[in-house]
Amino acid sequence: MSTADKSPSRRRPPTFGPEPWPHTAPPGEWSYWDVWFAVVCVVDCGGDWDAFDVRLTRERSGGVMRGAYLEPLWSHLLDLRERLAADGLGAAELAGGAARDPKVVARARSKVWRQALEGRAKTAPMRRTPSRRLSERALTGAWPRFPVSPQGPYEAFVGVVDLDRHHGQWATMAVADALTEATVAEVAEAGGDAAILLAVRRAALTRGVRALRVCDDSCGTLGEWLRRTVAEYAAVPWRQTALPADVFWQDFLELLGEVGDFGGTSRQEAELFTHAGVRGDLDLVEALACALHSEYASARWDFRAREILGLRAYAQVAAGAVDRFTATATVLGSEDWQPLEAMVSCALRQGDAAAARAVLRAADRPGFHQDWTRRRAIELDRELGGEGYA
Repeated sequence: MSTADKSPSRRRPPTFGPEPWPHTAPPGEWSYWDVWFAVVCVVDCGGDWDAFDVRLTRERSGGVMRGAYLEPLWSHLLDLRERLAADGLGAAELAGGAARDPKVVARARSKVWRQALEGRAKTAPMRRTPSRRLSERALTGAWPRFPVSPQGPYEAFVGVVDLDRHHGQWATMAVADALTEATVAEVAEAGGDAAILLAVRRAALTRGVRALRVCDDSCGTLGEWLRRTVAEYAAVPWRQTALPADVFWQDFLELLGEVGDFGGTSRQEAELFTHAGVRGDLDLVEALACALHSEYASARWDFRAREILGLRAYAQVAAGAVDRFTATATVLGSEDWQPLEAMVSCALRQGDAAAARAVLRAADRPGFHQDWTRRRAIELDRELGGEGYA
């Protein structure tokens, strides 16, 4: 038979992971990733999902930091465990005979423990990770409870600020100009109505954060716009509106986390809380910050969990609540030196050297900035004189 008579061979399309598992499995919809996870859990972790979780963190983080591929995989693990629990299934039931197939085991190990995770291989839970969901909530989640929803002004910003493509450095300057012009126009239309003004400024911040996610802000123009805009938002007389205090402060804390990712709060954190009028609501703000810290920690969003502790400190500084500094420093530790310095400086301004020293003693625990904490304590003792730092 000539080669012309031969039908062209059909190559089997590659499998990336989100595709449905085609072989025998428990009833329901299971993907390749589902089965690969179950196979590895059975073969390498004795069918124990908690042990699998521990090893996944170790393998994908190198034991130091959570790697870029860890959270999407962990997010899929959370979703898979929920679905299995709902069906009353364990890893062994899902893996079935696949756990005894050497080829499947080899591929599952490679996919789960070693290979980089590319975009087309991601399942829906891998894309909608816990931190991503919390981040999106921070940008728009509270809007339905505003007396005037920021959604309307936001749509106006969308109409004039194009973010459908990546913007280089020069185009980013045009984006900043467009945001500035649109904000001025929307503020003018508010006509001094505090509820409308609050919605306009809040919408502008969300559009600005989303702009910074896709723009090249090497020139810093957009970042500087963000700093000004968050300060203007904090100064809006929100108490004149019907917005409940718990809604404002929860949203404010979450928003500052997003804005802070782009330097929008740098060196003005306490000032923002002062303008927003934290003094009368400090107990509420602390309670909300503690709840957010627990939520971020449960989501393993470590850096945001640290940031919210810092915001708690800045709120206390803004309120001049020196008597609360030591307890906050105890929780914060030496992970972040800036809120520690803010508390120390505030205590010194109020003439309370003992409180300043107590902050540094409380924070002197293993962390990123323990060396700074100890150096600052020595410097403080030299400045003030006294018994020294032990």
